[in-house]
Amino acid sequence: MFDFIQSTFSLIGKGGFIMIPILLCSVIALAIVIERLFFIRASQEDSERTLAEFKEALTSNSSLEKLNYCQDSKDSVKRMIGEGLQIRNLPKWKMEERLAEVGQEEINKQNKYIRGLEVIASITPLLGLLGTVIGMVQAFNKVAEHKGIVDPSLLAGGIWEALLTTAAGLSVAIPTMVMFHFFNRRSESIAFCLEKCGRMLIHHFSDEREVGSLPNDWENELVEA
Repeated sequence: MFDFIQSTFSLIGKGGFIMIPILLCSVIALAIVIERLFFIRASQEDSERTLAEFKEALTSNSSLEKLNYCQDSKDSVKRMIGEGLQIRNLPKWKMEERLAEVGQEEINKQNKYIRGLEVIASITPLLGLLGTVIGMVQAFNKVAEHKGIVDPSLLAGGIWEALLTTAAGLSVAIPTMVMFHFFNRRSESIAFCLEKCGRMLIHHFSDEREVGSLPNDWENELVEA
């Protein structure tokens, strides 16, 4: 283990000063990934299942208050439903506005820090390429200083060290991009469920008020139909 760490730091040293920002980017990316994974584990969200249960409750005309939906839930969709139950008596336009705000707040929670992963995945290959270009310039500069016969190992050694930064940049960028797409896809899925849930809430409470505003004989006709 100690030999592996020592060889790793040796490679970092040979890669030049560009390896420092690449190493820093890798630490930041790892921190973001760990934080987001803990967030997912703590939230215990299954938005599609929650949405299906809510749709079934609406279809079967079950009392929504009996369901375990509250604003303090760990599930984003349940929090939106809990908010909808609190504002069910507001005018339709106010409900739409408030539920849109709640949905945006939930999406912001899901997207927290993940744009940082996208930035890191984009810049680390460029940093690696910059380090390689700088290394190649230094290698050929050494060749130019030896005006006579140049030892090929001198040139090969310089090129080998220069390519280390490109390898390091790609090694950081590839897993970072994979994790970014994983978190982003999950966020898009939850955003779709929230949007669908918001529409269902608005339509349900609007229809509920319309039926409640009709005369009793009209309401009985709708129920029989």
